[in-house]
Amino acid sequence: MRRIALLPHFALFALLLFANSVQAGLYRWVDAAGMVHYSDVVPPSVEKQGHAQLNKQGMTVEIVPGAPSEAELTAGKRRETLAKLRDALDNKQQEQDNHLLANYADVAELEAVFHSKLAVLDKNTQSIAERRESLETKLAVVREQASKVEAPEQGEKLNGYIQDAEKTLAAYDHALQENQTEQDRLRQRYEKDRERLSKLLKASPSSPRPDPSTAPATLRAALDHQ
Repeated sequence: MRRIALLPHFALFALLLFANSVQAGLYRWVDAAGMVHYSDVVPPSVEKQGHAQLNKQGMTVEIVPGAPSEAELTAGKRRETLAKLRDALDNKQQEQDNHLLANYADVAELEAVFHSKLAVLDKNTQSIAERRESLETKLAVVREQASKVEAPEQGEKLNGYIQDAEKTLAAYDHALQENQTEQDRLRQRYEKDRERLSKLLKASPSSPRPDPSTAPATLRAALDHQ
């Protein structure tokens, strides 16, 4: 009789244990061999590979992802870096667009500024070329004189002039090359700016343009030299 009375208490105790187990949580995961496991405790190794949390009815209520691998971390950093680069390029493009709209009412104004800058470079190139030609003519005369001089002191003096003149000619050649490079860069920039300004004006011909006086001077100067 006493044994029969104990059965309800034992069943109640088991139910309480089950209820506490359910409240503590139930988890499901699959190991490397493909075996499915259930437990109210998540082993440390499982936390790295991921698991699912279940409710009282055994339904999934949350998916806990595993720790990312080295390859995934590297890929994530690469995506983050590319996103920052895209943002930087977008910001720079916006600055350039604002510069174009603030300084040129139409393509004709842009073309006029381009030809003005190109004319300055052409004049500078012509001046350097003329000085180079003049020096080269003088150098030819001095070389001829040096070949006929017999006095050592006079020959040494002429040779010194020749060396200095040759260095100056090399500097002129470098300056001419730099001018040519700048002209090519200016033409390329003009073509890009012309195409971009045309698109901006076509897309929004009546949109208010930024006031040039409010643009930062350092930004405008930097863009002018691009």
